Amino acid sequence: MMLDSRVLAEWVEASCAAQGVPVRVTDPGVLARVGVLMGAAPGTDGRGSGRSTAAAS
Repeated sequence: MMLDSRVLAEWVEASCAAQGVPVRVTDPGVLARVGVLMGAAPGTDGRGSGRSTAAAS
């Protein structure tokens, strides 16, 4: 099934506006929690590289 990217973007924008949420999430804490929910190991960058996102000490 092919999706028109313009139509999809318009739907996402309208859906987010109706729910009062942003189209893009940039908060690192929220992104980390979503990553865990999606199966990423805590402390990784979410790209499967195994690199830690923790600051070097």
